[in-house]
Amino acid sequence: MSVKSPHTLHVEVYEKGLLGYLYMDSLGQNVYFDKDGFVVEMSTDVIEGVPQITGLACGEAVLYEKLDVSGKDTLKDLLAVTQTLKKYNLVPDTINYDDQGNVTLQYGTITVNLGQATSLTEKVVRMEKIMPNLEGLTGILHLEDWTEDTTDITFEKTA
Repeated sequence: MSVKSPHTLHVEVYEKGLLGYLYMDSLGQNVYFDKDGFVVEMSTDVIEGVPQITGLACGEAVLYEKLDVSGKDTLKDLLAVTQTLKKYNLVPDTINYDDQGNVTLQYGTITVNLGQATSLTEKVVRMEKIMPNLEGLTGILHLEDWTEDTTDITFEKTA
C-alpha cells in the first residue's frame, strides 16, 4: 500500500497461485494449496486448471496454515511434483498417490506413471517432449522405471 495523495490510496494485491487441491470428506470441500503447502482457499467449487490430488491422507485443514498431509516427506514430494509440472506447463487433471508413494498423472485419456518422486525433473523433461506425440491416443506412459542409466520409456496403448 502507498499513499499517492491525501485523497488517493494505492493498493497492490498479489494472488497466490494454486498448485493443487484435495477433497476433504470431513469438510465437504476442496482444500486448495499454494507453492509452500499453505491452504489458501476452501471451497465447494472446482477451479479449472488446478489438479486434484488423490490418494493422500490429510488431517485437518486450516485456512492459511500448512497442509496436514500424513507421511514424513509426503508434503515435500507433493510440492516438488506440482511445482515441477507447473514449471513445464504439464499440469494434469489429477495427481494420484498410491500406498507406496508412487505418483500417477492423468491427462484426459493419457495416464503417466511417474513412480517415486526421484529424478523428477528429468522425468518431466522427457515427458514434455513425448506428450505432444500422444495427442489423440489412449494409454499409459511408463516413466516409473526411468533412470539416467536405463532410459527405456514405453507407451502402452489401451484403446
